[in-house]
Amino acid sequence: MNGAVVFSGERGTKPPPGAENLLISLSGLELEGALPQMAAVNAATRDRLTGQTITVAEIFNAASDLETAYAQAGFVLARVILPAQNLRDGGTLRIVVVDGFVETVDASAAPPQVRDRLTRLTDPLVGRRSVKLTDIERQLLLAGDTYGVALGSALAAGATPGATSLVLQPEFRPVTGFLAFDNAVSDELGSGTVSAGFELNSPFALGETFYGRFSGAPTGDGSDGLGGVFSGDPRLRTLSLGAVVPLGDDGLTLNVEATDSRSTPETAAAPTSSAFERYSVRLFYPFVRSRNRNISGQVTLDSQSDAQDLVTATGRTPIYRDETSVLRLAADGFWQTENGTVIEAGSVLSRGLDILGARTAADAAGGTPLSRQGADAEFTKMVASARLRRMLTDQFNLSLAGRVQTSFGDPLVTSEQFGIAGSQELSAFDAGTLKGDSGWVVRGEVSMPRQVKVADYGLLASPYVFAAYGQVRLQQPTVAERSEVGASAFGIGLELNALENSQFSSATLRIEYGKGHRDDNAPDTSRFSVVGSFRF
Repeated sequence: MNGAVVFSGERGTKPPPGAENLLISLSGLELEGALPQMAAVNAATRDRLTGQTITVAEIFNAASDLETAYAQAGFVLARVILPAQNLRDGGTLRIVVVDGFVETVDASAAPPQVRDRLTRLTDPLVGRRSVKLTDIERQLLLAGDTYGVALGSALAAGATPGATSLVLQPEFRPVTGFLAFDNAVSDELGSGTVSAGFELNSPFALGETFYGRFSGAPTGDGSDGLGGVFSGDPRLRTLSLGAVVPLGDDGLTLNVEATDSRSTPETAAAPTSSAFERYSVRLFYPFVRSRNRNISGQVTLDSQSDAQDLVTATGRTPIYRDETSVLRLAADGFWQTENGTVIEAGSVLSRGLDILGARTAADAAGGTPLSRQGADAEFTKMVASARLRRMLTDQFNLSLAGRVQTSFGDPLVTSEQFGIAGSQELSAFDAGTLKGDSGWVVRGEVSMPRQVKVADYGLLASPYVFAAYGQVRLQQPTVAERSEVGASAFGIGLELNALENSQFSSATLRIEYGKGHRDDNAPDTSRFSVVGSFRF
């Protein structure tokens, strides 16, 4: 080539017209600002452009590919520039890698209740060189985890070369909540259950939330004078109050919660009344937070009380009383693959401790017994769970889920037992009817989601078929108990999800018919189930 190729230094790596017809040979390549973390890619670019005759278009293509490689490695703010230069045959080419960075975070659109919290969570990105996509994702997702916040964001050009301004675009609701209903429990506990909850978000502008939960059977007193939902002996009622407070600016939170649950089944025999109380302190931390992968851990200390009385006309007679203090260590993971497959897994290790007023088997000797023969306040159990969701074809989706618990061969008090009957597992049985010290359960669903319109409302309708199987095992069973029970369920259902424009609102209705079989000579069951929820 005679003469020189003139590079204007304008932004962009698209070759100009005719560049594919110009040949040039380069004696060297000077990569200014190249990141050492990308040494292999930098060397490959040098080998691609030197020691041979290439087209001028190849220079532009190599610069474009280099920027793409940086982005794929996570350096999404890095830019590759061909600076202004006159390049002759046999000369040295200069390519500049601009190590992009976040110059400012603009949180001016954030409401005052959460502006300071969002700023503190995203400030670690400001001025940081060689920042990667995982770093940006983590801070933005942590900011979006602020209670009552639905966070959007955008990037704008900064005032200096390589600088970017991160613009936060949050929506905020100081009060959120939900309503729900289902008929998962037995007739003895009411014909159905209604639930409601609320969250008061950032009333002190700390990113905290205060919440309350109610669930119960909306019944009045029965013929025995028991069962009213607001009475001292409701048919079924659970109340919870709690708060979650951020500790620092890296996702660590403290959760305190109090729960009171009471039930008085309606039976022809003498009624019983049960009362369960739990006071919990939890520390939660997200070790990995990204769009496609999340790994978190939680440490919980529960102080629990569980008691049941026989109610007669002359008074109450204690049947059992448990007092336990349980330390729990939990880990959860979420992975989404490139083809859209979602894998979730978790485990919880629980250890009963003789602290905070725990009532051991020795304490119960000669008095009101514990709920289970051979059980103690000191125990160890482990629960593990997993779920896989993926597309089978363009029309069908598959969901597989399973849980397992081991008590390591020891009997457990009733509140720590493993249940496999519920709307997400063996849904053809009344919730809570299949329990044991150890056990396992698996469930598979195949669904066919379709978007439909009903009276101008958009819905995602997903008819499905399901099958499930599980076993529970009791350690040291009584004469009236079986040591092991297996059960199966199968059926069809329809799930409806409202297609909402709001990030705060959602509505789901799940209708299902299932048949169940158990191998302990109990009768087979048929159940028509309805579960609905609305979040606002």
